Amino acid sequence: MGTTSGDSSRGDLISISHGEDRATTCAALALFAVALGHSVDVNDGNYNDKAIFWLTASLALCVWGIVAPRLPRVEDLCRRWLPMVLAVSVALEAFYLLRRMRSDGQITLAFATVGFLGLLQFFKLRGLRLPLMVVMVLAFCVAGEIAFNYHAKDPRIDVFMFQMNGCWALTHGLNPYTFRYPSMYPPGTPFYGPGVVDSHGMLTVGFPYPPLSLLLTMPGYLLGGDVRYSDLAAMGLSAGLIAGARPGRVAALAATMLLLMSRSIYVLDLAWTEPLLVLTFSFFMFCLCRWPKAVPYALGLYFSTKQYTILTLPLLPLIVAGPNHWKMVGRVLLRAGLVVVAINLPFLIWNAHEFIRAVFVFQLLQPFRNDALSYLVWIRQNLPGLRVPMWISLVPLVVMIPVCLRRVASSPAGFAAAAALVHLLFFAFNKQAFGNYYYFVIATACWSIAVARLPAERTSSHLARGIMTSDAAP
Repeated sequence: MGTTSGDSSRGDLISISHGEDRATTCAALALFAVALGHSVDVNDGNYNDKAIFWLTASLALCVWGIVAPRLPRVEDLCRRWLPMVLAVSVALEAFYLLRRMRSDGQITLAFATVGFLGLLQFFKLRGLRLPLMVVMVLAFCVAGEIAFNYHAKDPRIDVFMFQMNGCWALTHGLNPYTFRYPSMYPPGTPFYGPGVVDSHGMLTVGFPYPPLSLLLTMPGYLLGGDVRYSDLAAMGLSAGLIAGARPGRVAALAATMLLLMSRSIYVLDLAWTEPLLVLTFSFFMFCLCRWPKAVPYALGLYFSTKQYTILTLPLLPLIVAGPNHWKMVGRVLLRAGLVVVAINLPFLIWNAHEFIRAVFVFQLLQPFRNDALSYLVWIRQNLPGLRVPMWISLVPLVVMIPVCLRRVASSPAGFAAAAALVHLLFFAFNKQAFGNYYYFVIATACWSIAVARLPAERTSSHLARGIMTSDAAP
């Protein structure tokens, strides 16, 4: 039986389910995050046979962590060794990252600091754990700022152009969804679908992301002249929220794993919007653990950040407890929906046709990418006679979402684990899948590890009596 936090009789909106999480899942997700990060590291998140191998390994680890049977001996072993598994994972990530960044001494020193202090989190630090985490986040921010200011000032990618020009348009009273953006690529580019680029080299769609994504980049644009300052702050804040949601060495090591994801700086340099999504997901998860009354509003912010966040909608029953389960889920969704409407409606009213075309239709027009880190690319290269429809990415979800609802714990950690698997399957079988998407998946896995409520290790006398104590964090 799961415990709950939040009581609707006291006026709280939601009772959070805190079922008994599994150490087996946490250990599998730690190895999963390393394997998936290495898959992205192999070829910058693009297709590569070796990258596909590591993607397959990560998928196997994620599925095993969720569907594996609960075996008491294995659970005790994983729980006992989980901090060590996380420390080894941190060391591996630091090795891959430092190897890639060794050409810049300042960045190397900053990340070496993150890695060293992150490994110190393995030990009992008493009051030093939080100050060390603050230093780690600051060191990460120093490395990120140096990276995009000195090595990628103009990344020549449309994502950066969309955000910079979108911020300029909005600050000048122009609708970013009717504003016309130049194509960054030559005519006939494989990066855009038919009808997206006109004869003058201008795009026929406006800002292609939901409004909250643009609003979150505005502080970086206004204060630093570069939207990536907002992305950098989002990365650091997300790690801090992971470490603070359920403080302890497991959460601190999980936060370190996110900071040391081997291509995190690459995601930052190219101004991909996933760090902003990780931030809103992190705020939602933090509220699940520490601020239940704010959960619906945090959920609304999360749903407002990216289009594919709707994939987690079927997983919401995992976080709600209480006798009026479905009624409470409905109340949460209603409040979250009001937040989504409040953020998006002004832009929809401003010009509904252009808003819908940019945010939704443009995604459907996007072409199949032969460089995507996706099984569809592997199928096309190795089985050219096999025709695979683009909606194939939904098939694994139809199968695995019910499995997740039955196999993972009803808890914030269970929700995050299920979100990791659902998004991994969606991207791995999609027409477009790159390092930024998998960065978000790794973040969800880190969250699942950080907030898991594990039973205390059982002694032989406990096993004989069938007694298990609860919520003993390593």
